[in-house]
Amino acid sequence: MLALTLKKEWLESKREGRSLWLGGIILLLLVCALFSGWHNYQQLQSQKHQVSQSERERWLNQGEKDPHSAAHYGVYIIKPDSALAVLDPGLSDYLGSVLRLEAHKKNDTLFRPIQDAIQMQRFGSLNPAFILQMLLPLLIILLGFHSIAAERESGTLKQLLAGGISVRKFFVAKVLALTGLGLLFFAPVVLHLIASLLLSESSDAGRSLLFSLSYCVYIFIWALLTVIVSCFARSARGALILLLVIWCLACLLVPKFAIADAASRYPTESAQVFQSKLESEIYTPERQQAIEAFKQQTLAQYGVDDVANLPFAWSGAQLQFAENYSDQVFDRLYGQRQGQLEAQSSHYQGSALFSPFIALQSLSMAAAATDLTHHQLFDDAGEAHRRLMQKALNNDLRDNGHKGEHGYQADREVWQKIPDFHYQYPPASELFASYGWAALGLLQWLLTLLGVAYLAMLRLEKEGQQ
Repeated sequence: MLALTLKKEWLESKREGRSLWLGGIILLLLVCALFSGWHNYQQLQSQKHQVSQSERERWLNQGEKDPHSAAHYGVYIIKPDSALAVLDPGLSDYLGSVLRLEAHKKNDTLFRPIQDAIQMQRFGSLNPAFILQMLLPLLIILLGFHSIAAERESGTLKQLLAGGISVRKFFVAKVLALTGLGLLFFAPVVLHLIASLLLSESSDAGRSLLFSLSYCVYIFIWALLTVIVSCFARSARGALILLLVIWCLACLLVPKFAIADAASRYPTESAQVFQSKLESEIYTPERQQAIEAFKQQTLAQYGVDDVANLPFAWSGAQLQFAENYSDQVFDRLYGQRQGQLEAQSSHYQGSALFSPFIALQSLSMAAAATDLTHHQLFDDAGEAHRRLMQKALNNDLRDNGHKGEHGYQADREVWQKIPDFHYQYPPASELFASYGWAALGLLQWLLTLLGVAYLAMLRLEKEGQQ
């Protein structure tokens, strides 16, 4: 019975000419987005690799100079891209991918593609995630809104129920048929995931599994929701209208409201205001007093009355102390800002209880490493490397700056002691703590709809008894 019902649903879906045309267009868009995204990804990775190598050579070949001058000379590091970024670029265009590491400053990332985009491009890019998250649910609705309601209107449903058909198998077949159609559109993505695992070094099997599982559950949720609404609706037209309203709420209005609500509840300062606040709290009289106190402590420790009599270059020790002082301010102010951003993210994820779109969007960007959390992980790694670099240069100046009559000049041997920056995103197993609300939201939708599906099957059984 289940197989026969599945076959019937499949044949009926093939007769829906307009829906098939729409499905074909969506599938074509998806395939084009995949090929275009992969091509751009390959080009971008090649460019990033070349730039990283040339940047390393620039640092090593800067010539002889004072170590502190080299600290201001600085280096640029580039954020790596996950292979899944092809499928879901997330916030990458807004967050930037290049970070400058230099003395005394903690910079924000540069080169954000959205800054160079024309107005139409800022509206939204056509990528696989957008198609699967926004357009595929709409197609599922158009393919399945009449699945039960139309049979009720034509009288076929009453005949089937009177003939002793298993309500459970009938309902499950409707859901599975619609889910299968949705998964057909996900098949190209699965092929891409397999290919990226085989061809790309940046692929992660755990992340690919999280990505695939999240989308499969999302597709099943929309298929189940569509059949449930069709079961309870008095007419196919009524089912379509209600499903379109649900789609608009879940995919458009609730996410917009959730973003605005999160920003209003946990506001953050503008970049200009934050930078001004940062400078005003670093360059203060208290800073000069702290440096002077450190100087007196150092003189007392070595039993001398002038920094010129110290067994090392005071300038290097002073610079490192000033760096440590600034780092404490960075940690406090950036920590406060990051706390607000994390609160915004958690609040937005919490809205997944009202929209499966929010749940999937959060999990999808998490798997692709294109969300704010992963950007912050890269930023933290870059800052740790900056501090390591400054400490090494300041210590070299401290240990060698007092030697020689014409001033100390470091060379390539010193520059080589600064390690090249390499960063790798954490495995999927470490993501659950940051995305619990999103996972819970998707699970809540699944369990709730399964419960409502049980009520829908009870309704069908009552119809058969009348």
